[in-house]
Amino acid sequence: MAYTSSKYSAEFGLRILNNIQVFLEASTETALAEIDASLHNFVEYRTPTPITLNFPALFVSSASQQLEQSDDDAYIKSNIEIYVDIAIDGVDAYTLQRSILKYTLAVDRVLRTMAISDLIGATTNMVTEPVWEVTEHQFGILRQNDTIYRTDSRIILNVQLLER
Repeated sequence: MAYTSSKYSAEFGLRILNNIQVFLEASTETALAEIDASLHNFVEYRTPTPITLNFPALFVSSASQQLEQSDDDAYIKSNIEIYVDIAIDGVDAYTLQRSILKYTLAVDRVLRTMAISDLIGATTNMVTEPVWEVTEHQFGILRQNDTIYRTDSRIILNVQLLER
């Protein structure tokens, strides 16, 4: 039997990764200003944070996708884990530690306030509405390069989809 595209139209993480990226780029500046008006908006969104040279930086990536197909082939359930990585730099380690918490809080708030349409866009292959939640904040070690300090954080976002 040959491949046919009519059986399933599930897109799994492909659909949501781009939508999350677009939503964060459009929304983080407002969230940062609400927490602390002195925080700068992200200047880098397209370079993975371990290799970025521009700060503050934010990078969205797909971490994993666990899939479960229904016995009757009517749907595919997916649990998608997304990483949202943040990197900042500064000259004062004390202030930097507090700033990474503020940046992480702002991005967390943005992710929690996404609407369904922000997450999945216009779609017809969904069986039910998606469910998502931030499940973890991870913080990296403080690093120093001459007189500049750098620190990172990672927000883990889990999204559950039921698609045809």
